[in-house]
Amino acid sequence: MLDLRQIVRAAILLVVTLLLRYFRNRKRLPLPPGPKAYPLIGNVLDMPKSHEWHVFHDWGSKYGDVVYASALGQDIIILNSHQAAIDILIKKSAVCSDRPEFTMGKLVGWDQAISLLQYDRALKTMRRSYSHLMGSRSSTHFWEVEEQMTKRFIRKVYNDIRDGDREGSHLQERIRWTAGAIVLRIAYGYTVAEEKDPFTKIVGDAMDTFSKSTEPGAWIVDFIPPLRHLPHWFPFVSFHKIANEWRGLVEVLGSNPLNFVKAQMTEGTAPLSFTRELLRQKGPGISAYDEHIIKWAANGMYTGGSDTTVSAVYSFFLAMTLYPDVQKRAHAELDKVLRGERLPNLQDRQNHSFPYVDALVKEVIRWAPVLPASIPHVMRREEEYRGWRIPKGSYVISNLWGITRNADMYPNPNEFRPERFLLKSQGGDCETANDIPLDPSRISFGYGRRNCPGQHLAELSIWISAAMSLAVFDIKAIEGHKPSAFDYETGVISHPKPFKCDLRVRSLRAEGLLEAIPDHDVTVWMNPQTKRRH
Repeated sequence: MLDLRQIVRAAILLVVTLLLRYFRNRKRLPLPPGPKAYPLIGNVLDMPKSHEWHVFHDWGSKYGDVVYASALGQDIIILNSHQAAIDILIKKSAVCSDRPEFTMGKLVGWDQAISLLQYDRALKTMRRSYSHLMGSRSSTHFWEVEEQMTKRFIRKVYNDIRDGDREGSHLQERIRWTAGAIVLRIAYGYTVAEEKDPFTKIVGDAMDTFSKSTEPGAWIVDFIPPLRHLPHWFPFVSFHKIANEWRGLVEVLGSNPLNFVKAQMTEGTAPLSFTRELLRQKGPGISAYDEHIIKWAANGMYTGGSDTTVSAVYSFFLAMTLYPDVQKRAHAELDKVLRGERLPNLQDRQNHSFPYVDALVKEVIRWAPVLPASIPHVMRREEEYRGWRIPKGSYVISNLWGITRNADMYPNPNEFRPERFLLKSQGGDCETANDIPLDPSRISFGYGRRNCPGQHLAELSIWISAAMSLAVFDIKAIEGHKPSAFDYETGVISHPKPFKCDLRVRSLRAEGLLEAIPDHDVTVWMNPQTKRRH
């Protein structure tokens, strides 16, 4: 146990370390430009408390696309251009693929989550485990689940409308249910209950601890990691008690779904799922290490995929509320092909049947990146870039919101304009294919070896949600309640703040399509041998 003298020694050591680093750094290559720092504390007083992507973007406009800041001795490099992100996060990925040590997150148990793991054997194994299921844009392994669950989503919205909710009061809740149902079915073969599902409650509570325990600046133990050795009874220290409570939720989240799949496999009733296939590959003699990897890889599918998709799909509804002309054009394109006789499906996406809808989804991904300030990378060693020094241990933050607001890449960047991704022959802005700007999915899903391994699953979910919703609904602003395009929650994953919108069924034919969707779960995910119909 630590006594007061040990605490004082730790504080003195911290001050001495900061002073040595300060004077040593004065003799080296210059650091990138950035806001003026104060001795010892650096830019602590300048660091944003919320919506940091806006502040980082402003710093980029003032100091350039590579900005340096520091906080209590922690070096921070902020990247506000695609080229800088490529140069550092991709070209130097061998030394810039680790994650920060979130001490509070580690105490809670989240250090094994794929998003926070260091770039080591465990992470590489988990990412490889995704490749056969989610590695190809053209993969059809989960089309059936995506389509059937999205049909249930639009049926739920339709039921809400019939019950008198024409302001989207339950819209975000319906999006969240659908995202969770898709990922849980794929990860574990688990069928989510229509209301108050017990497992999704556990997941929701555990995910809340992830956001809170990794929130920048929220925990003193993150700034002074040796404090984690303080005894639990030490006065004025609450993080140990909170961490113990939250750790129980994380342990349940990891163990319960894995045990669910193992029990079904023993009974011979386990449907196709990510977890079942990995357990079968390892066989009955599976090692504790391999089981640990499978548990956290499957967990990563949910923790990494559910909340992000919720943000993107809710942003789609926000954009349709704000930009009726975009919606009108998407309606016309869908009607021309579908004629109100069927709903769009993922084969339509494969065939590029709806180029404007394709462009619309790209614009959603650009206009509202779900991790606007990304998750920091960490430099394993000191590097030089453009004559600047990038210190060892630096947090390297790609400001995805700022990069996608680059007016040179995306003219009028604050405008929601799918035409920027289409040729003039398609009714778009571009003369030739070379004029079409960079696909924003190459930005918004992250860079280098820490890019989102579930990107293709996410793109499928966003596309099918947008296409099916547009096929059957009119989404309009309510007079006197027009939402703001910039009114987003703060946090690692940013969502639009709840807003009202006028939701209506487009036509009698659309109503017929909605009525034909079963009001309960009928999805049976196919066996691997079963071929996709289309």
